[in-house]
Amino acid sequence: MSRLDARYRLLLRAYPPGRRRAELLDTLMEAAPASRHIPTLREAANLLRHGLRARLGRPAGRGIVVVAAFVALIAGFLGASVAARVAWEFAPDHPSGAALAEIKATVFPGLPAEAARNGDGLFFDPSERSYAGVALYGHSEDFEFSTLILFPTGRFISGSYRSWTAAAQDRLVAAGWQVSDAEVTGPTSIATGEVDDTGRTFTATRDGRALKVETTTDVVDTPAGSFDVTARLDRLTPGYVTAAAVLGLLSGALVGWLLTGWASRRTEHAAPSIRALARLSTIVALVLLLPQALFGVLLLGTATFAAGPPVQPFWSLSLTYGYGCGFLGVLLFAVALASAAVARPGSDSLGAIG
Repeated sequence: MSRLDARYRLLLRAYPPGRRRAELLDTLMEAAPASRHIPTLREAANLLRHGLRARLGRPAGRGIVVVAAFVALIAGFLGASVAARVAWEFAPDHPSGAALAEIKATVFPGLPAEAARNGDGLFFDPSERSYAGVALYGHSEDFEFSTLILFPTGRFISGSYRSWTAAAQDRLVAAGWQVSDAEVTGPTSIATGEVDDTGRTFTATRDGRALKVETTTDVVDTPAGSFDVTARLDRLTPGYVTAAAVLGLLSGALVGWLLTGWASRRTEHAAPSIRALARLSTIVALVLLLPQALFGVLLLGTATFAAGPPVQPFWSLSLTYGYGCGFLGVLLFAVALASAAVARPGSDSLGAIG
């Protein structure tokens, strides 16, 4: 077997099993110049495109292509969510012990400081539901990544918040943090649009963490000549989490496409009741799951290029507002696959669900 022959055989696996693969291989090998050792990019793209299309059946129909594309999107979103969730388990936790003490000393030198964490694990859910509760009802709408809030004991610091902010930036730079410029904060005048300068905020990043420092004199009961300070410490998204999400997206999309083709061919010559059950359950599942998948993939794309830390995972809305619809949608897809599994597959044709 030549190198070109082996490459063609690998590409032809995109086609469903059958004699078509051997026929195409013979044609490709006869047409290839003697000097060619690998398929051209155009050949590879055409073989993959037509091979995946052939797995769906109905050469003259376009409905199955639309259904397969939607199912691939949903399965890709599910694959990206699972892969990202697993990858996040390997992300470093919030600092503690000496590492946390070093950050406190840098931000609040010479002052006793405290740290308050809004979640014990990777995420924070105000409802504090058990695993069983999450399985039944999903998370609350405030489900988000856990964070660590640092603040001086007593909360208030005497002096000028402008001078303190500039000094804090210098200390963080000296400690190896990448520090942004400070922004003016305060209430905005409706008439003029000008900001009443009552505080400062800036961000600093180091070692996969983001620190947002805020000073203000707007807090109730702030003593005269003092200001309130808080520093929020979040985790940035590790590169391997993004890579896992993208790989999960592509893998899930491929599995969704192939499963649609399998179900399509299985149900082509099935009894009318089986075909109707598979078709109806698939359509309703698409209605329930497609909006969640579209929005989730958009959030994934946005989060991939965002510079700051993630507040909520890109799949969070599916576990809060869309949880019931998502659970029912997955169940209906399972019904469609079960219908295909018990159906009598066609002998030679490549049918479709639609």
